[in-house]
Amino acid sequence: MRICNRLFTLPAIKKYLPLLVFCAFVAGNAQLSDLHYLPPLKQGQNNGAIQQQAVYLSTPETTAFTVNVYQGTNTTPVTSFTISNTSPAVYNLGNGDNNITLVTNANTGVVLTNSGLRFEAPGSNDFYVNYRGRSNSQAASLTSKGRVAMGTSFKWGGVPNLGSHPSKSNTLGIMATENNTTIDVFGYDPDCEFRVGSNIAGITADTYQIVLDANESFVFETYIGNSPTPAHEDGWIGASIVSDKDIVISNGSLNYGRQAGAGNRDAGIDQPVPENRLGKEYVFVRGYGGAGGETEFPLIIGTQNNTEIYVNGSATPIATINNGEHFEIPGSNYSSNTVGANMYVQTSKDVYAYQCMAGSDRVYTQGLNFVAPVNCLLPDTMDNIPDITNAAGITVTGGVTIIASTVTPDSNIIVMDSGGTVTLPTANTVAGTSDWKTFYIPNLTGDVSVQSSGPIAVGFFGFNGARGLAGYYSGFDTVPSIDLQITGNNCLPGAILGIASGETFDAYQWYGDGAMIPGATSATYTASMAGDYYLRVTRGPCSYDSNTIQVYYCNPDIVLNKATTDLMVYDGDLVTFDITVENLWNDPVTNLRISDVLPNGLDFISATVSRGTFSYPTWTIGTMSSGELVSMTLVAKARMNNIYLASTTVTNTITNSQDQADTNTTPDSPSANVQINRIQPTSVITNRRITVRVNRN
Repeated sequence: MRICNRLFTLPAIKKYLPLLVFCAFVAGNAQLSDLHYLPPLKQGQNNGAIQQQAVYLSTPETTAFTVNVYQGTNTTPVTSFTISNTSPAVYNLGNGDNNITLVTNANTGVVLTNSGLRFEAPGSNDFYVNYRGRSNSQAASLTSKGRVAMGTSFKWGGVPNLGSHPSKSNTLGIMATENNTTIDVFGYDPDCEFRVGSNIAGITADTYQIVLDANESFVFETYIGNSPTPAHEDGWIGASIVSDKDIVISNGSLNYGRQAGAGNRDAGIDQPVPENRLGKEYVFVRGYGGAGGETEFPLIIGTQNNTEIYVNGSATPIATINNGEHFEIPGSNYSSNTVGANMYVQTSKDVYAYQCMAGSDRVYTQGLNFVAPVNCLLPDTMDNIPDITNAAGITVTGGVTIIASTVTPDSNIIVMDSGGTVTLPTANTVAGTSDWKTFYIPNLTGDVSVQSSGPIAVGFFGFNGARGLAGYYSGFDTVPSIDLQITGNNCLPGAILGIASGETFDAYQWYGDGAMIPGATSATYTASMAGDYYLRVTRGPCSYDSNTIQVYYCNPDIVLNKATTDLMVYDGDLVTFDITVENLWNDPVTNLRISDVLPNGLDFISATVSRGTFSYPTWTIGTMSSGELVSMTLVAKARMNNIYLASTTVTNTITNSQDQADTNTTPDSPSANVQINRIQPTSVITNRRITVRVNRN
């Protein structure tokens, strides 16, 4: 049996060419669905990112059916279309800030009843929805994820917005699907300010709550303009959007730049999926950006603490991030500096993955792509991408990227456009995994389809001068959502883990902290130790993983660990200690302080902490949330303090104090031993004779 655990997503690759600014394009997996939402967004300046706009509808179904289009809370369609596989449709929108897809200043930071779009097939037929917009020098595309975009827990995504220009801003659009939906937005930089009407700092609170009825919407904007601040550059990335009923979000930047102190800019937006639809394995395909990597890199956003990120099969993580934190993976990790190169990324827990890509080697042609995980249950057909060379009224040069299983023969992958069957190029191998291969096929025309005998993920791209766009036309159509829940006690002891929906599968295997738990092969598991758990389920030939669920103790448990690789040193050498502190309690620990009083024989040199402050010998951490792990690196100098010994061993021990009593349920490892050796002389004086001459008078 082949295990394909929630496999990697291949972003839609945006390929756009030079000239001025290129623009955003979509990302992530487009989704076949009978229902689609497009929440409104905000651009920093009317027509500054997007002017002309259109929505493209297509379907694999050969029998024509009706799609109704609703605006805001209207119960009567504003228009309807009849589409089939051979007859896609285009819904043309008003230019710029039309208060439907893009809102004015006055409609930002307030509840909206007449903005946002909903596309629905009354006959429950499945279809694609792809938004394409452009201006003189920018372009963007966003592909709706359909019903799988609906959820209750999201992270605000994008990449850091550097430099200044009146059109630069970051945006989040939220649309409710049910009445009386309460939405909380939190976890952003406390210095972030959000627009309300003409006031760019109308919302300054550290958390914000909105209540929306069905099909109402709300738009956030952090405005960069000509006065950028660090909080507005990236302090919004990873903010949590949590609701009590299903919502849909879109996010990104209109426009954003990739050089500090510069005015270059482009558009980048997309529609992500909720946290329960994410995965741990990703494949990224490189665009046309320069070798410097300013516009070619993945960005990972953590949804849980202590998330390790691995690149191209390395056994050593390139970074470890916590819930809401983000990390840019350097573009130097792509297989080459040429278009079509790829990168394989694995994470220890579910993450959001975004990709900055470029249409040329110039820094102002970047775009944004949401990369959603795919699975070995992906469909084997994508049919079709409509009018791939049309971007809201201009002609672009179009092409596709394909991720395919390595067990699928190349001859079984058939690409067709208006000219008929297209010759498939040689596949690109993916370092770090033997499961997937990638293709890059430019210069396609008309309606494009891809058929395979195995699972595929297909993205499209197009460019015209500085303008570029892309979309993803493969996704979650057949991938079940395996959401875990805790029953019994919500903490240890007595926590029972299981699938919330009660859905059944052919086989089950539980994992704790990434390791298989022997004998844990039932649909439920009673946890005995704090940690991160997930369930691998099997149906037919495929296996895939649930979300990760965290289980902690009902009583306080702070775990200390100290280690060093400098086990044997000489007098005067430096010794480095690595210290971690983890909270395995079900509640936050408060007023936490770590004391590291060095023993005689070690002199303090420096300390670097991941959070809090250090003033020898005290590391003040403060409050630690459940499951949070923080670290400190302390450097000391070895000193031989006994002239009569050739060596001595010293022990460095840390202790903790906090408002709560530590039960020490999990054993600590707070000490590290170091052997200090006397420096041996490099030369020896032997048979030294001292002669004293006495003068006698």
